[in-house]
Amino acid sequence: MVSTTAAILAGVLAGVLARVSTGLDNGLGLLPPMGYNTWNDMGCSSISEANVKAVANAMVTRGFLAAGYEYLNLDDCWMAHTRDANGRLQGDPDRFPSGMKHLSDYVHAKGLKFGIYSDRGSKTCQGRPASLGSEAVDAQTFAAWGVDYLKEDNCYSSTGPNDRDQLFKEFGLMRDALNATGRPIFFSVCGGGDNHEWNDITYYATDPRGGASLANSWRTSADVGEWTSCQSSFLADNGLESAAGPGGFNDPDMLVSSHYDFEMTKVQSRTQFNLWAILAAPLLLGANLQQLSSWDLETYMNKEVISVNQDALARQGRRMTNTTGSDGTSATSVWARELVGGRIAMLFLNEQQTGASARVTCSTNCWAALPFATTGSRFDVRDLWTQGKAAAATATAGVKYKVLMDEGHGASKMFLFSPVATVAVVV
Repeated sequence: MVSTTAAILAGVLAGVLARVSTGLDNGLGLLPPMGYNTWNDMGCSSISEANVKAVANAMVTRGFLAAGYEYLNLDDCWMAHTRDANGRLQGDPDRFPSGMKHLSDYVHAKGLKFGIYSDRGSKTCQGRPASLGSEAVDAQTFAAWGVDYLKEDNCYSSTGPNDRDQLFKEFGLMRDALNATGRPIFFSVCGGGDNHEWNDITYYATDPRGGASLANSWRTSADVGEWTSCQSSFLADNGLESAAGPGGFNDPDMLVSSHYDFEMTKVQSRTQFNLWAILAAPLLLGANLQQLSSWDLETYMNKEVISVNQDALARQGRRMTNTTGSDGTSATSVWARELVGGRIAMLFLNEQQTGASARVTCSTNCWAALPFATTGSRFDVRDLWTQGKAAAATATAGVKYKVLMDEGHGASKMFLFSPVATVAVVV
């Protein structure tokens, strides 16, 4: 299996370089990035050298690095309020007294990768110096510090957050400046910035100037903070699968955990993780790693769900079927993603507003929507959370597969369908 996966990755690397030959060509992002971002945890008030080092330590000692979470990314407010005498960005001297190169070296010494933040406008979202007109010098500064990941935001543009000609031009300047340094730096575009939460920014994926020609990941929705915004994010991502693949991925925002700050129940936070795996989304933890509950640790350390997210085909899944309730909103749905070796990851979601249980079915129409499952194909079915055979341990493409959901609103179950044989089926 190792040699097969290596061969697939070698093939997709060639594909991604061809795919983005007119834009981004850094060879990064063959799979969705995994890591941590400071914003939801520290915001602007608590980001500091000491706190970031504590996160680096926790990522190692609590097993996150071993599970694949390799990026430690700073968000806004790391920089001083002014550039230095040479016009270069510098760390806030009170918060980062040892400097950014020192912090980068510390993070790297832990076996992690170091990420940082800027903005395409005249100021960052929190009013700190941004990169407009300084793309080349900022990219050189980041490379000299050993930065591995840059998130560039979308605040304080002179022509507004949705002037497509201007934003693609300015983000493109940073893309090219990063490439010119010779250091591979994962480039993440945040289209939120000054946008309202109801603004549609899926054009970052669909515009020919966006997607993988622009960046290694690009935001497709507003910030996630609770279940309603989570729903908006994963529904915005659904239908954008043609834009995603080795080299670049749709980004529906960070994983927020079940901590009370985010108003997400335990089952809803786990469903977010399941959906982000199906959607081949970046797995960036936006929570205090040292305070995660045992439930959240179990969620984010599930190696079988992580393996779905990190599958070497790097193909984004989508919603295959959907039922609506009496109020017109989604009641149940089935999501699926093609994996290496003809396997299928399938998620059954209960979004009913009332009732603690539901029966969610992959019907004949659901199977017909799976172009990679030939009618009559048989599968062994594994439950990725009990990590054993599913209650219905086998399935046949074209034949209804039913899952009893014994949890309420926002609950999901995740299964791995592995092909075993083909039989003649009457449907």
